Amino acid sequence: MTVTETETALLGAVLADVPGALPVAMARGVRREWFTDDVWAVTWDALAAIWDKGKAESADETVVLNAARRLAAKDSDPTLKDRVSAARFSSAIESAGVAVDAYCLDLKDAYLKKKLRALLNREMKQAEASSADALGVSIRAGLDGLLEEATAGKEIAVREVYGGIMDEYRTAYQKRIIEKNLDWTPGLRMPWVELTRMMNGVRPGLHVLAARPSVGKTSFAVNLMRYWCDVGARVVFCSLDMPRREVLRRFLAERARVSISKAIYSPTQTDLAAMERAMDVQAGLPFSVVETRDVDELKTFCAVRKAAGKLDVAVVDYLQLLHAHALGREDAVEYARISYVSNALKEMANRLELPVIALCQLNRESTKAERAGQMPGLSDLRGSGSIEQDAFTVAILHRDAGTVETWKTPGFEPTGLVPDGTREPAKIVDPIWWILCKSQNGGTGMYPFVSWRPYFSWMIADYNAPANAVERGAGATKTVVADNSPKFKRVHADWRHDPMENVLRANGALLPETPLHEPASAPRAAADYDYDAEDEEQN
Repeated sequence: MTVTETETALLGAVLADVPGALPVAMARGVRREWFTDDVWAVTWDALAAIWDKGKAESADETVVLNAARRLAAKDSDPTLKDRVSAARFSSAIESAGVAVDAYCLDLKDAYLKKKLRALLNREMKQAEASSADALGVSIRAGLDGLLEEATAGKEIAVREVYGGIMDEYRTAYQKRIIEKNLDWTPGLRMPWVELTRMMNGVRPGLHVLAARPSVGKTSFAVNLMRYWCDVGARVVFCSLDMPRREVLRRFLAERARVSISKAIYSPTQTDLAAMERAMDVQAGLPFSVVETRDVDELKTFCAVRKAAGKLDVAVVDYLQLLHAHALGREDAVEYARISYVSNALKEMANRLELPVIALCQLNRESTKAERAGQMPGLSDLRGSGSIEQDAFTVAILHRDAGTVETWKTPGFEPTGLVPDGTREPAKIVDPIWWILCKSQNGGTGMYPFVSWRPYFSWMIADYNAPANAVERGAGATKTVVADNSPKFKRVHADWRHDPMENVLRANGALLPETPLHEPASAPRAAADYDYDAEDEEQN
């Protein structure tokens, strides 16, 4: 792109979506001096004035055109007002893409190169008339000015950062020591106290949640997002793996405890009432779904939401499905694309001081380790080593194959975790390990979870239960392995405390409450909940 084409593309992208794109351009430090075309220079003046007056959210192409023409009428060039035209604005919008960030960087780069050329030309003309020392001083002063412009907005105010750190430490002292609130955390809380403590909260940065297909990445994320919305956090979910309608079905199933298949084929009046109540609650939560496959578009969307105070955490489902149009043909190369996407998500999280949860696939090689009885690790993330490098934390969901086999044995079925009379309960519940493989601010470790597949619901299991020692094989091939199924027989109550816990408690599958798991609120009445064995039989 030439400089003029870049100017046109940048202004076209901003004019096409003033409320969304102008905050990004302002954050990138765009200035009038960057524009060589006087029409675009006066247009930028108009946009800057609109921004300064706080009217960007209601501005559009027509508002900017009128403002630019008023400014142009005051210019010494009498033709400028006529050249600021609706036709030129429309042409710019048609030629624009969506990568506002990239246009800003390209335009700044061109501006700085132009200033460097001008500096060198000026010094070359004066070289014969100046001493070597004077020439060196002059060139150095010019280069220092250029470097200051090039790094504008990038220098970190160290004292201010230290001040923020100390404020955080003082808050920790107040909360934990003075107020004795041992559950307080500076980051976003997880739905389960144990995970919050292990991670020290979900801090700003890129957090990766990985698994093989059908283990439950999206299902686990539904639990995270429900909890965060319930406590008032504003959540954006970038859904790439399934349509928006299917995503929202999962939230209704989790809150109403009515499986999707039953809701579609044979809902009862009680089911419909439960789903209506769930819908009323869900619709009022600070939650939005966006469907964009370009990572730069997602960065722009999140920057706008964050600037408007409407975003606390972003969830992407899933990382390998994001693309990067800025890469051009290289976007088709998986390693290059995933490296770009991973780095872009990390840059977005750090710049916006935002927790970004990116769901991620594991590679097929991880299944070999599973067959050998090993847990998957960081090397099993699919597509690029950049994911492991860029992530603030990496957690992996892993189905406990040994427990699945144990549950197939008569007498060892997990009947306590599902209603009486349900056939083949192992098809309803899943024993899953949550494994924290990397954490820059905390430790690593793992916790057992039970997942109810029809309801996309997860509860932390009995991690203190001892594993059984089981002999396998005979003779020289005999080995002793750990049977973890006792850890998955019972679960802890959690923040939901919905009437399903009454079923679990009656079946002896709910652990006695401990100080870690005191109810956040009173459980709902059993009459609000119809837990029917028919629900499972259809799944």
